[in-house]
Amino acid sequence: MTVSHSPGDEERLSGFAWYRRGMSHLLTTPALVLYLSFIGFGGFARESGVELGHAMAMTGLIWALPSQVVLIGGIASGAGLAAIALAVTLASIRLMPMAVALVPELRDKDTPSWKLYALSHVTAITGWVFAMQHVPHLPRYARIPFFAGFGVTLCFLNIGVTAIGYSIAGAVPPLAAAALFFMTPLYFLLTLPSAARLLSDRLALIFGIVLGPLFAMFVSGPDLIWTGLVGGVLAYGIGRYVRRTG
Repeated sequence: MTVSHSPGDEERLSGFAWYRRGMSHLLTTPALVLYLSFIGFGGFARESGVELGHAMAMTGLIWALPSQVVLIGGIASGAGLAAIALAVTLASIRLMPMAVALVPELRDKDTPSWKLYALSHVTAITGWVFAMQHVPHLPRYARIPFFAGFGVTLCFLNIGVTAIGYSIAGAVPPLAAAALFFMTPLYFLLTLPSAARLLSDRLALIFGIVLGPLFAMFVSGPDLIWTGLVGGVLAYGIGRYVRRTG
């Protein structure tokens, strides 16, 4: 569902009104799936011996579930600080192209840079798909507060959800807690095509699905990096060629 606006909305609605409109999507399917995933993360953090405050800080400061899992895994394995930092960085660098693609959609002619920097922090998969589906249909002035209403509030809510998952860890069967982790990637594997507007976007999804298992079999370890690098370059190259020749 996209957000519609009438021609007079620019005169009638303030930034805070658009912020509230963004918040109105906090009970939609993508947000609910993410809440369940962070319940699983909270339980995982407790079972790994991480303190509650640290688990909540990870959610607020990292805001990327795979990277948070990598961090806890590194701590549990006794890896050094430099190795853990590198692993978390590599797990998070996949979000940089999303931020680069989203910024032109959010930016207005007089948008302060600090707002874009702040919103880049909440540009994880959930926020990115949500924004790419909704913000192109909004007036430019409304895009920043609308996305902030969803992305920033979602981040803060999941800090609390992490605490809930942490507190009920003993009541959730281990298999069920593990299954919660897979809800978010499975959901967005099914919904990302709706946000793929360019040929290169669609090809990147196809190449990722095909190349991921192949690299996992033959280049175990950096398989995700190679999948993104090879698949992304191929998708961009083919998309660029088609645009130039079409």
